[in-house]
Amino acid sequence: MKVRLHPEKLKANLDTIGFIIDLAMIVLVIANLSLILFDWLFQVPPVQDFLASLVPAFHNFYRDTIHSDFLFYDLCFVAVYLTEFTIRWIVAIARHTYHRWFFYPFAHWYDLLGCIPVGSFRWLRILRVISLLIRLQRMGIVDLSQTWLGQTILKYYGIVVEEISDRVVINVLSGAQREIGGGSPLLHRIESQVLVPRKEQLVSFVAARIANATQKSHGQYRDQLAEYFSHLTDESLVRTQAGRRLASIPVAGPRAIALLGEAVRETGSAFVDQLVDDLASSANRAQLEQLLHDLIDAAGGEGEQLDALIRDTLLDVLEQVKNQVAVQQWKLEEQDPSLKSL
Repeated sequence: MKVRLHPEKLKANLDTIGFIIDLAMIVLVIANLSLILFDWLFQVPPVQDFLASLVPAFHNFYRDTIHSDFLFYDLCFVAVYLTEFTIRWIVAIARHTYHRWFFYPFAHWYDLLGCIPVGSFRWLRILRVISLLIRLQRMGIVDLSQTWLGQTILKYYGIVVEEISDRVVINVLSGAQREIGGGSPLLHRIESQVLVPRKEQLVSFVAARIANATQKSHGQYRDQLAEYFSHLTDESLVRTQAGRRLASIPVAGPRAIALLGEAVRETGSAFVDQLVDDLASSANRAQLEQLLHDLIDAAGGEGEQLDALIRDTLLDVLEQVKNQVAVQQWKLEEQDPSLKSL
């Protein structure tokens, strides 16, 4: 596995210059971090003794020239970092990369903190290398996906971004839940600006679903419905005095009851068939939609109950979204690599 370069994806002028600067900064930061690591090791007495015995000239030069004035040399690197940062900030302003001119330092906070020449802040400079490599990867100029280093960087970068974005989204959703639960105007804005403008589409959708569902279910249960009508007729005749008198007529009574049951069953089935056909007919869609409009308008009269229903529904929806956001997708991808393609 090796690094693949695609210089043909570079655009002329600024992008080519930016690519060269990126490579130079990567080399510079790696050199700087190597120097910091070496100077940290140089402070260990056994390391100094080993260098003094192995390369005494280099040991004396480094001790007297660089180590004794390490802050000065580190500030030289910092001066280059700040210059590059300022130039990129100016370019971002000229290109309107961010909504406001002062957003750039917040988006690249790690670059600024890495410029602090104190202790552990210096190690934040490694984030500059990672961000540059990821930016080149996104531009398609460098392909690190087939290298161990690239796969590791992309993996942990994705984990960090997911964890941070999940926390931000959950906090935003929790804030929305608090506003909705507390009777915020947000609830009324959702009703007036989201639901009401889509009332026609919602009514049309519900009407079509009612017609299709009625036609489908009637086709499945038509025979059972006919038997139910016949059963109701038999029950009614048994329970009423007129029915009992009819049943008591010799010979003709049972036959009349049977004919009556058959007539009621066929009549009821025909009635329901016609009703279903009317509901499914496009010619009667306007009447069905008007009925739904009337139902919605009637429900609007119960303002408090409707508001409570909308509020509880939104709270439940937001809670489900929060639960889904809280799922750590990177863990699921580790357990099942096939999910990465989803």
